[in-house]
Amino acid sequence: MAKSRRKRKRADRGMVVFCSVLVLLLVVVVALLFASLVEKRRGDDKTALAQGTVAPLQSPVETQCPTPSPTPVITATPEPTPGPGSWEIARVVSQADPDGQEKLTIDTRVYREDTLLEKGEYAAEEPIFFGTGDEYTQLEGITTFRGSNYRDRASYGSIGGAPSQLKIVWSARVGEIDEWSGVGWTGQSSIVRWPSETVQIMNIYPEKKAKPGLTEVIYATLDGKIYFLDLEDGTPTRDPINIGAPIKGSLTVDPRGYPLLYCGQGIDEVNGHDVEIGTRVFSLIDGSVLHFIDGRDSKAIRRWYAFDCSPLVDAETDTLLQLGENAIVYLVKLNTKYDPVAGTISIDPETVRYLFKTNVSKRPGMENSLAIYNHYAYFGDNSGFIQCLDLNTLTPQWIAYSGDDIDSTMVIEEEAANQVAIYTANELDLRGNSGNIQIAKFDALTGEQLWEYEVYCKTYGDTNGGAFATPALGKGSLNAMIYFSIARTEDGGTLFALEKQTGNLVWKRDLKKFGWSSPVCVYDDSGKGYVIVGNSAGYLKLLDGLSGELICEVDVGSNMEGSPTVFDDTLVIGTRGNRILGIKIQ
Repeated sequence: MAKSRRKRKRADRGMVVFCSVLVLLLVVVVALLFASLVEKRRGDDKTALAQGTVAPLQSPVETQCPTPSPTPVITATPEPTPGPGSWEIARVVSQADPDGQEKLTIDTRVYREDTLLEKGEYAAEEPIFFGTGDEYTQLEGITTFRGSNYRDRASYGSIGGAPSQLKIVWSARVGEIDEWSGVGWTGQSSIVRWPSETVQIMNIYPEKKAKPGLTEVIYATLDGKIYFLDLEDGTPTRDPINIGAPIKGSLTVDPRGYPLLYCGQGIDEVNGHDVEIGTRVFSLIDGSVLHFIDGRDSKAIRRWYAFDCSPLVDAETDTLLQLGENAIVYLVKLNTKYDPVAGTISIDPETVRYLFKTNVSKRPGMENSLAIYNHYAYFGDNSGFIQCLDLNTLTPQWIAYSGDDIDSTMVIEEEAANQVAIYTANELDLRGNSGNIQIAKFDALTGEQLWEYEVYCKTYGDTNGGAFATPALGKGSLNAMIYFSIARTEDGGTLFALEKQTGNLVWKRDLKKFGWSSPVCVYDDSGKGYVIVGNSAGYLKLLDGLSGELICEVDVGSNMEGSPTVFDDTLVIGTRGNRILGIKIQ
């Protein structure tokens, strides 16, 4: 009996081994079949994409985008309402046939907090209507990147008499994190002359509170800090805010004069470790974080989470508007409660998200900043699409394909009643290492391209050629011209002065080295205009705006990736050489 049991046990063990091997073989076969089906599905998806149909997006993607043929203008037309959970598809008809497709589609989604809305369901409870660029802020100074919702200025006041010299009058040192040092792209400061009653409730040093007419420079830098400096002498006005991770973009001060600061973050890794990345809302009363827009958003359709964009605030509706490189447009109803007498401020944010992708682009995401006319927002994405978005319905009004990645922020000009233009330029990225980039003017209301100017560029190493600087819009004596600084041209870097109406070249200035720093127009007391532009070799040049003649230059000692801000006759610029500089235009 014992021997028989041992036999049965051996037999049982043999059967177990046999069954285990059989199960393992079945698992391998199933896995191979599944892989084959997945590969077939991918092939089917590619075929569907080529036919102009789009499957619902299943997960974030980060891939290179095929380059479609130029599409001058695309106009959205309505589609049937989809069920919840599917992509809303707006059929788009183009004047050209990108990649031989008969139709180009744009897929959009709108979320109110975490709820996906039906197509056409979203309507702003309080409609947004921005005023002109001149009306954007109630404060004296520059409160956001390029000064307003039109992104059409980076200077405030007058420089005084005709200038002949750029003189460094103060220098403030900043630090570094990993390989990130000083001030990076887009790196523009805000400069604000605070009302005296606001100064008294903020955490400004007592000796600075006692200073009449305190004008504060606020600068976000690559060492992860936001610095507060006295415009007059560059000395600190309060302790810096430290987020602990590099900041590449430009911050925004609340245009209503509320003690609120908005700042995006550009890098998500420190010392080899992932860190939080997003846009923060700070109280300027005590420096605390009141809200955090997480770049690692569960709704994101791209796994890149930077916020190099400078947000805008609609004063009337108390709404923060921000773009993310995660391909989301954020509308955040702040619900601000501000008591200047008690010295308190709080917010209770409600968030709406707008997401989109086309059946051609595979690399969505935005690095430029929103430009807004009335209730229309304009921006470009990393795939090269320019979009006009109605902020009150979150529906695209028109889309144009520029030909390549757009990092440069668009500039708006209201030329006459119902005549509004936007100026833009792209870069070399998706198209290879050399070729022409496009500078263009569009009718902002219809999407019609009005003119185009091409510049030959090359990419060197990791530095792409093309437009990274935002154009400077001429006003006053320079009203006929717009200025574009283009990197990696045949001259290294070049500033182009173009006629606004025709796009014809008026003059160009060889900058010797490339530049990402945006040019700025300044004006003397007589109204005569000048252009100031920096390059990667560290030279800041002052030019006659009409002729391009070099008046003077100053060596700031290091690459200027960041962009200058001017308050009266003082220019502030940060460098990659760990310096923020105050420079007199005299």
